[in-house]
Amino acid sequence: MSRFSDAVRAGQVLLMDGAMGTELHRAGLAAGECFELWNLTHPDRVTAIHRAYIRSGARCVLTNTFQANPEALAKRGIRGKLHAIWTAALSLARLAAGCEHFVLADVGPILDMKSSREFKNPGALEELVPELSAADAILFETCSDPNVLLTLRECRRLLDASTPPLLLSLSYRRIGNGMLQTLSGHQPEWFAERASESGAAALGVNCGRDIGIDDMLEILRRYRQVSDLPLFARPNAGTPSQIGERCIYSLTPDSLGHRAREVLEAGCVLIGGCCGTTPEHIAALRPVVEAWNAEH
Repeated sequence: MSRFSDAVRAGQVLLMDGAMGTELHRAGLAAGECFELWNLTHPDRVTAIHRAYIRSGARCVLTNTFQANPEALAKRGIRGKLHAIWTAALSLARLAAGCEHFVLADVGPILDMKSSREFKNPGALEELVPELSAADAILFETCSDPNVLLTLRECRRLLDASTPPLLLSLSYRRIGNGMLQTLSGHQPEWFAERASESGAAALGVNCGRDIGIDDMLEILRRYRQVSDLPLFARPNAGTPSQIGERCIYSLTPDSLGHRAREVLEAGCVLIGGCCGTTPEHIAALRPVVEAWNAEH
C-alpha cells in the first residue's frame, strides 16, 4: 500500500489545497493564457502558490495540470509540450511539498474538441504513465460522465498495482425538480456504487454549478449510504459573480471554516477547496481539521 493510502486509511483527516486557477490570475496570468504552460514560463509563481498552500496547512497539493491533456493542448497548438508541462508540474509541486506532504496529479475532464462535450479517453493518458506514476495519487476531478469509470480501469491496468491510488471527484448540479445529478444525468449513488470496482481508492465531490456546502453534505451522505470508500470534498468559495473580467466569490474563509466540521462529520477523510478558494480559505480549515484529528 502506498504512503498516501496509508495516511488516508489511518483515521486522520488530510487537508488539501485550494484553487490553482484563481491564484494564477492573482499572480498575473492574463485572460486566455494557458494555465498549465505557466509551469514552464513562470515556474517561480506556480511554486509560490504551492508553498502558500503548504504554509496554510495543506498536506496535499495538486499539480497545475487540470487541462494538461493531449486534446486540450493540441487545441492551443502546444501538444508537443505535453511531457515538459507534466514533468515541470510534478517537479514544482514536489519542490514545495517535500517529503512530508503529498503531491496529487490533477487530471480534469477531457473534452471532445468538435462537440466540447466531456469524454474520457484512456488512450489520451497512456503516454503519461511515467509522469502519473511519480505522483503520490492521481485525482480525476470535476468529472460528470460515466466514461471516467472506463478511464479509471484503464489507468489501473497501465499503472503498477500498488501505486499510485486513484481518486475520483464528481461535479453535480440541481435541475428543475431539485434533483442532484451530473451533467450526464447520473445521481450520486450511481457513481458511488461503481467507483470501487472501477479502481477508485476514494470518492469525492468538487465544484458544481450553484452547488453549496449543504448540497455537498447531501452528496457525501448519499455516497456513504452505498459505499464504504474514503470520502473527500472540495467546495467552491461560493457561486461567483462576474464583474468585468473578474469572478468574485462570496464564501469567505471564516464562513468555510465555520461549516467545515459538518463536512468532516459527513465522513470526509480529505477536505480542501475548489474554485475561488485561497490560501486564506485553507488556513481557516486548518484549526478545524487539527481539532478533529486531536479528538479522533
